[in-house]
Amino acid sequence: MMKEQLFNLIRKHKYNISIYTEEIFERRCQEEIIRSDEDNSSFVYLEFDFEMLQKEMPDIDTQLQFWDVFFAALNNSSRGSDIIGFLEHESGIGMLLLDSKLDGWNRVKGRIEQKGSVLGFPGVKDILEKTIRPILYPACIQVNDTPAEKPATASA
Repeated sequence: MMKEQLFNLIRKHKYNISIYTEEIFERRCQEEIIRSDEDNSSFVYLEFDFEMLQKEMPDIDTQLQFWDVFFAALNNSSRGSDIIGFLEHESGIGMLLLDSKLDGWNRVKGRIEQKGSVLGFPGVKDILEKTIRPILYPACIQVNDTPAEKPATASA
């Protein structure tokens, strides 16, 4: 099972990474939606679906190499506020990049790609592009784009 293999990988390399259970992760997602609504802030939600990743990497050793790159990148540069947890039925890993917009995902993605190059797994870029679709919450951030009213001028 992938869950045990991921925990073994984290223990083996002594990565400082915690992965919430699916129940706690779901609760944290709900709490973050409420917090974001109250604070008018945003976050990025990501899903690393095991089945989708397996289609891109049928070989288990390649999958483990992907996760090693992923965890190594997060271990070296993760913000303490980011949240990682198992998806429903342990079908994958979910991630919340708190107080972030899509540029936050682009930074994380860049770190994963850079770590992939360092660890001899340059294909990680293609895998991320094919399998990960970041979702920004709220999907439509309201921006006050109404032009400021011009002061009335007296006409002669």
